[in-house]
Amino acid sequence: MKRLILVRHAKTEPLTDAENDFSRQLKKRGHKDARMIADHLIGKSLVPDVVISSPARRALQTARIMAGSFSIPEADVREVPFIYDGFALDELVSKIAELSGDKDSVMVVGHNPDIALMAIQFAGDNFFHFPTSATAVIGFSVSEWSQIKAGAGRTEMFVYPKELKGKKD
Repeated sequence: MKRLILVRHAKTEPLTDAENDFSRQLKKRGHKDARMIADHLIGKSLVPDVVISSPARRALQTARIMAGSFSIPEADVREVPFIYDGFALDELVSKIAELSGDKDSVMVVGHNPDIALMAIQFAGDNFFHFPTSATAVIGFSVSEWSQIKAGAGRTEMFVYPKELKGKKD
């Protein structure tokens, strides 16, 4: 069993407040939301073995906040440039297979629309509403990452901050 955790970066400052899109950073709310989602995943025993991220500042900040909650050192968050530039399903599968080794659970932190499209392609579910910090957990009944493919996943969870606010597990 392999599990892919797809995360859209947390809430960011507007482009007008940043030097450029790549350097946009998280707002205070983004920091809180990323921790909230990570805590929720921990509570559901959905902790990744590996965290990979877009190198854009907002995605890396989100990935590092979450990794810290999972007791994964920030230095172990792996930056994958094509996650920022846009990617195809086979590219992502290939990179996950390369970076994960024998690990069973991988978190990918990136941007919309690509993260939502990947969730749609892998699980076939409707992920057209994929707000900041939204997280889709998709399970695959395979033994190797190279065996995952479009339509073969099953959505185990889809969660986002607004849904969790005020809820208690």
